[in-house]
Amino acid sequence: MIRINQIACYAALIAFFASCKTEAIITVESAKEIAGNWRITQASRNGTDITEKFDFSGFNITFNEDGTYRLQQPLPFIVSENGSFELDDPQYPFSISFTEVNSDNAVSSSFEYPIVAGRRNLLLTFSPGCGSNTYRYTLIRD
Repeated sequence: MIRINQIACYAALIAFFASCKTEAIITVESAKEIAGNWRITQASRNGTDITEKFDFSGFNITFNEDGTYRLQQPLPFIVSENGSFELDDPQYPFSISFTEVNSDNAVSSSFEYPIVAGRRNLLLTFSPGCGSNTYRYTLIRD
């Protein structure tokens, strides 16, 4: 009797596991949305924090949905004129390229897009002109 119950239990388990279907769940990462007005909240040069040493309050960059950007009160930045931008990959970007309006040459910056303290941040690292100076700006959207 016990043997028949064990066989019935094993048969039920086999039927249960055989009836399970495996479904692949595919999630597609959405494109990174950077449209809007961004301002600098933290800046460093060659690893040294320079946020309090300079007035960054007037600088901002506006990324438009059409792939253009506009600068206000430029300071040491990867570009000095308005123009267009492009992410290397809209879903998983690691760099952003800027092309000034009257130029055919694109310049690139590393691109990070973390959420810090509940707010989306944009981190850009670049060397404007002189390769011995590396700037890292943390921007937040207004």
